[in-house]
Amino acid sequence: MPGFWPVYDSSRSEPLEVRAKAIIAGYFQPTLDAQQGAGIGRVDLARWLTVFDPIADEVRRLSAAFPQTWRDQVERFRQHLPDAASDARVTIMLSFMNFDARVRLWHDKLALFVGLDGVVAIHGRGADLAVLLDHESFHLYHHQVNPSLILPNGDTIWLGIWKEGLAVYACRVLNPQRSHLQILLGDRELAAITPETLCKIARELPPVLGATDGQTRARYLNYGYRGDIPARNGYALGLAIADRVARGRSLGELARIPAPEIEKLVRDEITAIAG
Repeated sequence: MPGFWPVYDSSRSEPLEVRAKAIIAGYFQPTLDAQQGAGIGRVDLARWLTVFDPIADEVRRLSAAFPQTWRDQVERFRQHLPDAASDARVTIMLSFMNFDARVRLWHDKLALFVGLDGVVAIHGRGADLAVLLDHESFHLYHHQVNPSLILPNGDTIWLGIWKEGLAVYACRVLNPQRSHLQILLGDRELAAITPETLCKIARELPPVLGATDGQTRARYLNYGYRGDIPARNGYALGLAIADRVARGRSLGELARIPAPEIEKLVRDEITAIAG
């Protein structure tokens, strides 16, 4: 992020196309490895600038505050899970509205990418980052203690539902003072999901639980999904499953359940929820 602001500020008075070219040359290309690592493809920078300009001041504030925010986060997280690694690779960047935060494999090591423009666009000004960072920190921890989560063909639907649901469950354990809405990252539609809707989703899932394609994953796990069920409904379903299987197990124990056991567990619980 420090390398972005001089580029952004120096071209602020120029036409959008000129500004976009300056950002490509001065920021995007020099950070291309990280952009690709985060899964960012082609970006319409001129269009992005029209969305970014009104929130640039808040993104700048978060950019300056984030190093201390992250240090505080690591210290607090390790009070609950002291075996969490302290050497995670964390990249603070612009996601060009692709995401707020995500964990991905980068150069054969898991890394957390935090897109500050996505954070502000999704969560608003003055957003409380504690739950978001706990959610992503738990993903890092989950993979750290459980190498079986790396599947040869990528995440299946059953694994995605378990990983996201368990991360939400972890946020509730780590933040008992937060509301149900807050642990679901302020998503009101997701927080209002009913048992009847979960039953409907559970009934349609069995044939596609082994899928890894983006279109299928989008229906259950993506922010941007628009359809007959709430976006990211897999998070709520995964939380319901985690609630059912916790049975007094600690977060560390739940995180260490091996992938073959997770698949059976998720399939069995989905069958039970479907009725």
